[in-house]
Amino acid sequence: MVTYAPKIRTYDALSALSNTQKILIPVASPDTAPALASLAQRMMSDTGGTIVLLHVIAVTDDSGPLIVPAFRSVIDYLNRTSANVSTEFVTRRADNVVDGILEVATELKVGMILLGLSYSVRGQVELGSVVETVARRAPCDVMVSRSPINATIDRIVVPVGGSIASQVILEMGVRLSHGMKRPMEAVHIFSTSNEDDAHEHVEKLLMTIPDSDNVIIKTVRGISIADTVLEETRETDLMIVGFSERNSIERWLYGNIPQRILDRALGPVLMVSRAIDNPHIQSRAQKRINWSRPILTDSEQDQIVWLAKDTVLPTMDYGVLLIVAAVLASLGLLMSSSAVIIGAMLVAPLMQPIISLAVGLCTARLRLMRQAMVTIGLSALAVIAIGILAGLVVQPSAVTQEMLARAYPSLLDAGVALAAGFIGAYATARKDIPAALAGVAIAAALVPPICTVGISLAIGEIRVAMGAGLLFITNLVSITIIGAVVFYWVGMRPTRIEDRSRRLRYAIILAGIAATFIGIGALLNVTHLPSLEKLSVDQLEAIFEPAEIVNLNIRQQRDSTLVVATVRTAAEISQETVKLAQLLVSNNLGENAHLRIIIQRVIEGVTDNTSEPQQFR
Repeated sequence: MVTYAPKIRTYDALSALSNTQKILIPVASPDTAPALASLAQRMMSDTGGTIVLLHVIAVTDDSGPLIVPAFRSVIDYLNRTSANVSTEFVTRRADNVVDGILEVATELKVGMILLGLSYSVRGQVELGSVVETVARRAPCDVMVSRSPINATIDRIVVPVGGSIASQVILEMGVRLSHGMKRPMEAVHIFSTSNEDDAHEHVEKLLMTIPDSDNVIIKTVRGISIADTVLEETRETDLMIVGFSERNSIERWLYGNIPQRILDRALGPVLMVSRAIDNPHIQSRAQKRINWSRPILTDSEQDQIVWLAKDTVLPTMDYGVLLIVAAVLASLGLLMSSSAVIIGAMLVAPLMQPIISLAVGLCTARLRLMRQAMVTIGLSALAVIAIGILAGLVVQPSAVTQEMLARAYPSLLDAGVALAAGFIGAYATARKDIPAALAGVAIAAALVPPICTVGISLAIGEIRVAMGAGLLFITNLVSITIIGAVVFYWVGMRPTRIEDRSRRLRYAIILAGIAATFIGIGALLNVTHLPSLEKLSVDQLEAIFEPAEIVNLNIRQQRDSTLVVATVRTAAEISQETVKLAQLLVSNNLGENAHLRIIIQRVIEGVTDNTSEPQQFR
């Protein structure tokens, strides 16, 4: 049931309201309505419209008739204070508050839902399940206000990042700037990109927003986005932020920037959520189309490019994580402990520059590719140096099994790298997938091989170092190529290059990468660990006949290949037989191999059928 006050209206009011711009404000009491309604009036001061105050009543609550008189004075006051913005009052009976809000918003086709936080103490602000559910399911934009918006505001501040929400909050900031007659400042925090690129990023966003010519652009270098933004604001600033686009896992790993600003901001804060297609009401056919063709919008593509530029250069945090990962991986290889190596994968930050390289390759941004290659090269040299240091300090007596596993790359290793690159690029493009998990997969393909190169060089195992280096190059090229393919698949395309020399350089880079990939495929077929399949077991058994070969194993030693054969026999095996078998093994493997025989002695009992059994007394 929907009722309007103070005027008595029929249900034709629904159709009348649906033809005007409307903001729905759910209110629990008359005391909270004026501040939120005043904000809505300022937002619609130029265009005009209708404010709908909604009070949701529980189905079992009989106090409905008493609510309307309590709001009458508030409605009259709001209608007197604004000439072109009218205010209506609506009640709705529903099982819960969320259903009541969403039902009225859908019926009235409102353009925005404006919510206020019931508990707004700086330092601890909880959105609550009602706000989060409405923001997720609403058929329109949602705005959440922390602290009353009053006349003491001197400036509107909008933190601009690389997300799609930046354009949304910029639009809202421009509207409020005109309505409140206050200046607006777009603040962009950058860490590694240069200031010109950061300024250009904000300008590009503002070009798509009408009446944004007077917006002041401010770029500030900083590491922590939330802390830097808070340092740039005062108590008289109204800050507008977007809802976090990260899922629960990423919020736990990296923190929630909007929530941190909401908690610590000195002045009032608005959180804005742009309405998206509700997955509950999408048709099955549309879902299948979206699933099979995940094309990114222009804003999403700009976000990926901005993120690639912002994370391509190494920072202090990047260096610390890289050093810790290299130390853990080196120790894990020396201990032959897969658990320690996995720990190194969890902290390795190599996904950032590699994804930036893939973005640059897909979009023909030569500068981004050059910066990514420099970062990757310096990172590899740093990890190799740490591996050499670990090898010199520990001085292992032999190559461990974990090192050998990375010394003879095969096509299967390239398959692992392709899978890691696919999930890394796809997780970057699709925000529903935690990018941190994809980073683990990429680190698994890169960090241990580089550490193996360093340790092997320290102990003089040039052959193992070359194999591990080949594995690293294989994985790097595979991840970059598949990453660029994924970005192309989701809709990203090369930028138009006007300069002929730059087009030529881009073509040479593409040809070089393709040739490298083909060359690596050929090398992987000849630089693999000798396989048991090359050994002729039948010929070995013929040499040792009547003995029986029960086990055959190949081990890679520092200077040669060792073949260990376990032979079960009751007779002696001569040295000439062993030499003949070793010659056969060397011919089969195509290299000088050492043969080690482990004899399982068999003693057979002799039974005399003609003798009488002995009696023991």
